[in-house]
Formats: sequence, structure tokens, C-alpha cells
Amino acid sequence: VPPHATLPVLDGRLALGTWQSVCLVDTNVDNPDREVRLSFLG
Repeated sequence: VPPHATLPVLDGRLALGTWQSVCLVDTNVDNPDREVRLSFLG
């Protein structure tokens, strides 16, 4: 599971297929603090 993803956005909405979705997976149970960073490129 890579620590990054590139997701296409068209007209302000995620451009995912019919059966696609986004899921956040955390395999590090030792650290209760989490941070999610989003970057948008025009």
C-alpha cells in the first residue's frame, strides 16, 4: 500500500469509475496521531 495517491478531479468531483472508491488504510497502530495532506494542481 503506497503512502500516496493521485486522484483525477473533473468539474470539482472525483472522476472514479462505477465500482471505484477511496479508502484510507492505517497499518501503524503504535501512533494514534494521524495527518492527511491534500494537494491540488490546476
